[in-house]
Amino acid sequence: MASSSKRPRSDQPGLPPREPSRPYSCQFLTKRNETHFATVSGQKFILERRIELDDNEAPEFLNELTRRCWDKLGSYPFPANIVVVKEFYANALRPEEGIVQYTSYVQGVRVPFDARTINEFLGTALEPDEQCEYGDFEGGTIDPKLVEAVICMPGAGFHQNRAQQPLHVKRRDLLPMVRIWLALVHANILPCSHVSDLHWTQAMLMYCIMTGRTVDLGSIICVKISRCTKSPPSVTLGHPSLITQLCQLVSVDVHSPPFEGPGRAIDSRYISIYFQDRPRPAVAALEPLHAAGPQGDMPMDDAPPPGPPLFISILTLSRAG
Repeated sequence: MASSSKRPRSDQPGLPPREPSRPYSCQFLTKRNETHFATVSGQKFILERRIELDDNEAPEFLNELTRRCWDKLGSYPFPANIVVVKEFYANALRPEEGIVQYTSYVQGVRVPFDARTINEFLGTALEPDEQCEYGDFEGGTIDPKLVEAVICMPGAGFHQNRAQQPLHVKRRDLLPMVRIWLALVHANILPCSHVSDLHWTQAMLMYCIMTGRTVDLGSIICVKISRCTKSPPSVTLGHPSLITQLCQLVSVDVHSPPFEGPGRAIDSRYISIYFQDRPRPAVAALEPLHAAGPQGDMPMDDAPPPGPPLFISILTLSRAG
């Protein structure tokens, strides 16, 4: 008589996530990941930006960056290996329930991109007694007036829909210091191709930054990468340089072209062009009630062609963190 006992499934509730038992091929985890690669191959990337400022240039911004131990957030971007990044995004899609989240596969090598891994790379891990205060605001339940008082120019505020819910605030209506942070957030933390304004959901992060609240940077980035894996073909993908270097850390070969990036650096010239305080228009143009499509008042891809690949060794990366 056959035994009535059954071998427990590793994806049952209460059991730890499992590794895929048998990859579909040497390159793709499953057939669905292979199909997803065709979608990813047609998507564009938002390139990260380096921060290249002297100590006397935007000192308030640099001091807060250092206080948070986020210096490497502005120094890690190097040319990204686009083939590697596309394979990463294709295999980061989780086609089955129960497979380990925040993990991808490139060239048959497991590449973790969980919060701990990213924080270790960037040197941004919170202290054991620290709690991420950003999580308390992530739902966007805070009074918009409180946010406006912290990040907006006097008299400026969020555009609202018919239900009086905040949608976005124009970049020109943000305080000059907030505009600098916005460039970094839109390129290196929450990549966004719509750079001419700040959406309400992103404003929660900006509010926490400007009020000195604790932020778990690795957690925000790994969730953003994971969500990008499920995005439609029209959505641009982010963090190509970070992903390239996470792959390099686990011995994936990242030295073969093509390469892209990094994007235009945040330097004194960039700040003088885009972030100096300017008077608001006397008569503002009518705005749509809903967020508009991408606008081109701050070029994202106008940097000169990158030089030779500047990859650095794993040992150098670990010391830099």
